[in-house]
Amino acid sequence: MVKQKVVINGMVTEDLRVPLDDRGFTVGDGLFETISLYGGSAFLLGGHIERMRQGAELIGLAMPVDEKKVAYAISDLARANNVTRGVARLTVTRGPGPRGYSSVGTAQAWWYLSVRPYETPEKKREEGGYKVVLSPYRVDPANPLRGIKSLSALDRVMAVDFAVKHGADEALSLTQSEHIASLQAANIFWVTDGRLHTPSLECGILPGVTRWKVIALAEAVGVSTAEGKYLLKDLALAQEAFATNSLIEIMPLSEVEGAVSFCKAGPVTRKLLKDYRQLT
Repeated sequence: MVKQKVVINGMVTEDLRVPLDDRGFTVGDGLFETISLYGGSAFLLGGHIERMRQGAELIGLAMPVDEKKVAYAISDLARANNVTRGVARLTVTRGPGPRGYSSVGTAQAWWYLSVRPYETPEKKREEGGYKVVLSPYRVDPANPLRGIKSLSALDRVMAVDFAVKHGADEALSLTQSEHIASLQAANIFWVTDGRLHTPSLECGILPGVTRWKVIALAEAVGVSTAEGKYLLKDLALAQEAFATNSLIEIMPLSEVEGAVSFCKAGPVTRKLLKDYRQLT
């Protein structure tokens, strides 16, 4: 088996070793971004780096990389690993530090980068899209980690495992006030009477890079987008629905438990996916 080359703190290596006292490993003290590659180049990289920068500022972590450095590193790894269509995973941790929760005494942040092949789930898309169940766990919009891509993602792991056990692809989280939030790894949109709807950032959702791009694409073709606080009864009025993230792009939803069921992707979903693909 051929080893994949990775980058650790700017150095290309085949030996991925994380220090046992790295705070990303011990307490989830860090951030990550998942970035799509088309033709060996990172897509919408600026949005990913800006989101990570904002997250780093929130948790008081000094960013060890910038967009230019990451872009070069991704291109180098894509060539070294012979990847054209793929996914890059950028991880930044607070670095090795003393035990305990306090970050006092931590020297400097570490960063890790991997690039691997990836193909979008076209078969699932052709079959009508994702089946979604409701997560049994509510989210708190006031939790500061809800708006950043933290390494502390055990709640999402539990929700996705719940979905898989119940024969679904994803789980939809609601807030403590029963408002629609998001899927565990994707934002949610739906179309009602020609208008696009999606939960606002006030619902504790991640400000998705693909979410932002889809809203811009919709506005460009005359489809207005309303961001707000919605209940499942609002989603039940939809004629079509889809999820977005960097890897699945725009994935139609075939079913959302307790709300909607569709047999195929709707016209707005298909149009936005076509326009999105033209950007890649």
